[in-house]
Amino acid sequence: MQALILGGGGFLGCHVTRAFADAGYAVTCCLHKARGASPRLKNVRYVVADVLAGPEGELAQLMAGADIVCDLAWEAHPSTPERDVQVNVAGTLRLVQACAAAGVGRFVFVSSGGTVYGPARALPIPETHPTDPRTSYGAAKLAVEKYLALFGHQSNLDYVILRPGNPFGPYQDPRKGQGVIVAFLARVAAGRPLEIWGDGAIVRDYFYVGDLARAVVLAASSPVSGTAFNLGSGVGRSVREVVQSVFETTGCTVPVITRPGRPGDVPVNILDTRKARACLGWRPLVSFEEGLARTWAFCRQTTVRATRKTNSPAAARR
Repeated sequence: MQALILGGGGFLGCHVTRAFADAGYAVTCCLHKARGASPRLKNVRYVVADVLAGPEGELAQLMAGADIVCDLAWEAHPSTPERDVQVNVAGTLRLVQACAAAGVGRFVFVSSGGTVYGPARALPIPETHPTDPRTSYGAAKLAVEKYLALFGHQSNLDYVILRPGNPFGPYQDPRKGQGVIVAFLARVAAGRPLEIWGDGAIVRDYFYVGDLARAVVLAASSPVSGTAFNLGSGVGRSVREVVQSVFETTGCTVPVITRPGRPGDVPVNILDTRKARACLGWRPLVSFEEGLARTWAFCRQTTVRATRKTNSPAAARR
């Protein structure tokens, strides 16, 4: 089976690429840039292409022969909602059209369970919950979901949508402003204060990225299609609780600075994952504490490597 991972050089992509390779797929990993911090696997084919805005012919060539396409290609920080639509929504529609034209076996889209639902009317949040996103990111992800359903009706495109909560783990970049856990760990490793928005009472559903990657592989081969699955731990943790867990895991404490709350942050997001458990046979295997310990070990190694590079003779000569 041939698996094509779009956006495979990012945080989620490198874990998903490894999961497909470990499951015995012949994997092609599409990178936006030739260089990056994520690891390169010997049994994976890597190509560089701008799949959101590249030539149509390049897309068709990538899709040719793919049984599974996993879409993780997403520009993380468009400057405006207009750019979000122009780059992420329009770019992803090009991918969907290319998949339909190429007769791809299944298209797996990683959406966002943390943003498409908006304020929770029931907890934990099921897939049938109303969708009322309060951010451009969530609105753009939901728009793609709707277009996938349209293509499913019009061209019989086989697709699955995954709605993860808040995945965390190694290779998440704290400089991109995504992932409170890795941001906190990186600051502790550097001896810098933590910054929290609001009173720290916001609750999110954090789970280890390896469990998300395993769910993508299961969704790729599941007999169930044309539907969405929540992914998460099913357990809510406040930002204040995460801070305490970070201090306990690292054995270090640093000052905590409070910033004004951000508009668009819903108070609570905890996902109901019973559908994924029943239909995909999936459940999270790595506990929050174990995932935190693994991520801390990665952050310490990264900090040590960065320090050695900064203090090297070559760096001193620059």
